[in-house]
Amino acid sequence: MVIIRLATLDDVDELVQMRWDFSEEEKTINSVSFEDFKPICSEFLMKAIKSGDWYIWIAEVEGRLVSHMYLQFIHKVPRPGKSPDPYFGYVTNVSTRPSFRSQGIGTMIHIAMEQWSKENNVEFLILWPSSDSVKFYARNGFSQCEEAMEKHW
Repeated sequence: MVIIRLATLDDVDELVQMRWDFSEEEKTINSVSFEDFKPICSEFLMKAIKSGDWYIWIAEVEGRLVSHMYLQFIHKVPRPGKSPDPYFGYVTNVSTRPSFRSQGIGTMIHIAMEQWSKENNVEFLILWPSSDSVKFYARNGFSQCEEAMEKHW
């Protein structure tokens, strides 16, 4: 049975391990050790969970974290006649352990996150998908847009 819920501070160690494992799988780890990475990522996650601006949905199977999806609130400058604290959601760091992929778990997490976002007046959701994940997001109602611009340095 899959349980979908918001992450708590008790989940930080597993979230750190999943971040490391995903980076290792994607071959994006440079010359840093897990021992160096763990305190940096743990501190970030503890602050994020406590902040009220980050929400992390997780999927558990038999007490083990198998998938996650992060949502960060991006606060907008208020406008006359609009919500006093307008914000949109940035979806990031979506990952499912390899042995649990293609079982609908990511979609289950997305549905829970989207429902929660609607209930909490999130104006819209954005994300930057990898080329491998475009089909997943399209199946879950996201569409390409031409409105955003970015600058790299």
